[in-house]
Amino acid sequence: MKFLLLPSLVLLLASTAIGHAANMKERIQDATLMLEKRQGSPNPIPNEILTNAKGFAICTITKGGIGIGGQGGEGILIVRHNGNGHFVLRAPSAFNISGGSLGAQLGFSTTHYIIILNSEEAIGQFVGEGKVKWDATAAGTAGGDSGTEGESTRDLQKRSILVYKDSGGLFGGATFGGSTVEVKNDINQRAYGENVYIRDILEGRVQPPKSTERLYQILDGKR
Repeated sequence: MKFLLLPSLVLLLASTAIGHAANMKERIQDATLMLEKRQGSPNPIPNEILTNAKGFAICTITKGGIGIGGQGGEGILIVRHNGNGHFVLRAPSAFNISGGSLGAQLGFSTTHYIIILNSEEAIGQFVGEGKVKWDATAAGTAGGDSGTEGESTRDLQKRSILVYKDSGGLFGGATFGGSTVEVKNDINQRAYGENVYIRDILEGRVQPPKSTERLYQILDGKR
């Protein structure tokens, strides 16, 4: 029975957690609020980590269930391109996360995540055609809160993926295990044009929307 209920639970999470940001502008606004909140907290992400990252996946995940757990979420991917020594943030690409896991869980929770991507392999998990399996091992390289205590910013920058929650410290990322990531071409095309795909965005063929100005200011280490 639990296995029969799991797809329905994931579908419910997807419809409730993912459906509220129907366009790119709303996703950008949500991401901006997340970053402003985090950087205005007593434990902001160090500027060195933000400014040296190859990319960012900023998303909201809703998890929940009774006896079994499922999760669904939405977000945007932003990559930083190095062109002749000049680093530029490309336009954002929309993605959704879905998946489920078995385990004792009661009730629902919504958490915001700022995922720092420090390698091309890490970025690759958000840019595949169709659904891409989230690599829990790669996500877990960030370590748990206690596992990263005492590590310098320089050491943290060597990790492929760093995951920050909207509250608390650095998070290991194992919660994403068993999830899939899907590029939302429909949202991207409504924002940039019907013939635009993820490769066009990554290669800078479209300009970032004006609504990204504040978000990109923060990602560039400016308060």
